Amino acid sequence: MLLHIITKAGWADARSAGSIAPAGEEFVHCSDRGVVHVTAGKFFRGQSGLLLLVIDPRLLGVPVLWEAVADSPLWFPHVYGPIPVEAVAQVHDFPCEPDGSFVLPEAVAVL
Repeated sequence: MLLHIITKAGWADARSAGSIAPAGEEFVHCSDRGVVHVTAGKFFRGQSGLLLLVIDPRLLGVPVLWEAVADSPLWFPHVYGPIPVEAVAQVHDFPCEPDGSFVLPEAVAVL
């Protein structure tokens, strides 16, 4: 299971286009349950209108590489190509907490 944070508007655009395309890079940034809070806190802190997509990597048809990120001991999955909307198994609201942080939705935590 891969996780991808996206705005509601971005998800609407992806559904219309049929896929989530890499934005300005050669890959789409993803996370897993263990690191999604790091991604959310660093890039989306305090933002509203977000969704957390659960992606089935078996349905991608493009490479997924786990890569280190500068200044971090953590590794993140990068999807090297578009993510077809058919590979999105679940969509969850991903609201921020009052302090701007994020908590993994319970439905995702128990997958």
